[in-house]
Amino acid sequence: MIDTAAGVSDSVVTFSRASHEVIVVVCDEPASITDAYATIKLLSRDHGLYRFRIVANMVRSSQEGVELYKKLVKVTNRFLDATLDYMGAVPYDEYLRKAIQKQRSVVDAYPRSKASIAFKKLAQKTDQWPTPDSASGYLEFFVERLFQSSNDGTTTRYE
Repeated sequence: MIDTAAGVSDSVVTFSRASHEVIVVVCDEPASITDAYATIKLLSRDHGLYRFRIVANMVRSSQEGVELYKKLVKVTNRFLDATLDYMGAVPYDEYLRKAIQKQRSVVDAYPRSKASIAFKKLAQKTDQWPTPDSASGYLEFFVERLFQSSNDGTTTRYE
């Protein structure tokens, strides 16, 4: 998993194109929504990425997360050829801020907090994603180890 900066810098584009899945994290603020839309627009129109998973961040309720997702879908469906899938939401959680101050992950520092539970649910969803059968044709930094058996009984490892 790669966490890039917000925006559409060259590094964001490079890492996104090298990834098997792109998750766009958005919160219900005009700058964040604009940034998310601009990223999806650039990646879909100029770089051939058409599927994006959306995580609503810092929401007050699960319904607020769904509404934020719908807001983004409405504008992308109107102007772009892209598919958005809703992954879920991370609630606003004071424990997250406390964990950051302690320089620890919220899952380790406060495992029962609302944010920790949300992150665990998101992680479980990513574990269910299918593994790609082949490389996309673009530079990929992260490739699973593949093992191939030959007719003579030897096994070759590719990375």
